[in-house]
Amino acid sequence: MISKSTTLLAGIADRNATLYHRVRFLVPDSSVIIDFADNKSVFLVRDIEMDRARKEAPADRVCCAADFTPASGLSGDRETALAQAAAECIRQAGETEVTVDRSLPYLYAHHLQEAGIKIAYAEEFGVTERRIKTPEEIEHLRHAQNITGEAITYACRTIARAKPSAEGLLHHDGAVLTSERMRTMITTFLLERKFSNSHDSIVVTVPHVADCHHFGTGPLKANLPIIVDIFPMDNATRYCGDMTRTVVCGQPSDECLKMHAAVCEAKAAGCQALKTGTTGEAVHQAVASVIETQGFSMVRGDARHDQETATMRHGTGHGIGLEVHEPILLDHGGSEILENEVFTVEPGLYSATLGGVRVEDMVVATQDGHEILSPLHEGLDWLDS
Repeated sequence: MISKSTTLLAGIADRNATLYHRVRFLVPDSSVIIDFADNKSVFLVRDIEMDRARKEAPADRVCCAADFTPASGLSGDRETALAQAAAECIRQAGETEVTVDRSLPYLYAHHLQEAGIKIAYAEEFGVTERRIKTPEEIEHLRHAQNITGEAITYACRTIARAKPSAEGLLHHDGAVLTSERMRTMITTFLLERKFSNSHDSIVVTVPHVADCHHFGTGPLKANLPIIVDIFPMDNATRYCGDMTRTVVCGQPSDECLKMHAAVCEAKAAGCQALKTGTTGEAVHQAVASVIETQGFSMVRGDARHDQETATMRHGTGHGIGLEVHEPILLDHGGSEILENEVFTVEPGLYSATLGGVRVEDMVVATQDGHEILSPLHEGLDWLDS
């Protein structure tokens, strides 16, 4: 938490989650929030947004660029003018230094420096504030994860109830069920619940599943594990869900069952290790220990995606909130976990020939341990789930 210094956040709140987290005000253009060391704040927006901002944004003053016109005048370019005005606002306040975060557009840095204002970069500014979730934020995430779980159930049931052809290709409503078709069905399901799926979902099987973030392409097949990973945003609150399950239509192989058992055990170990005061690295080590004890390998770096043996090729999870991927990581180098941080825990095993298995939940780190938000069936059979 930054204190005793003047801070500035700038950009387009729809794309800059740290700015949105501070102002809770969406406009399609850039805006700037300046929090002065004396605890007074100025919010700069377009003139046509000022009335609404005065009603909704948590700021002491709401102004537009024209309210802080430098001696040299304002540019005819809207965003440049806003950057000039932000620098002039700080200069008029008698400040000579401002603290900024990792997301500051260089345009603003340039005009601050042009005005003779020193820029101090604070690595944790905006990060720590977002890491520690309020009770309200946790409820937003719980709702997002609940709807995500409904979408997972819908997708996995659809796949489980599909009809295999003689060649083993799955059919739904008289047509081949492909990864692309299933993703479209998921998107429609989410849109009807006022959730956005701008990054699409993952519905993937062999051979593409060996590339852990491949979205999947082509027909889905019987008797092979299919990973379904859905990570939408609630349009009302902008908080995200993120859940993964694995489904088999038909009979999973013995190796698939072994992979699934290892992944579920690893996820349970990761959740158990996730608590206030431990580290993201310790949580990852707990997961890796189970994966290796069960006879599988951890492979990182430039690993081949076409290898036949099943391996885990990524960290255990990540922070989540207004963005799907937020600091910190549950991985090597993961730092101390704070109370009421929210993470995904998502171990997985992947093979180009055997298929892949991933199971993912959203987990809150509490003082006494952990809480899984919106827990859901973890098995491979979804016919009666």
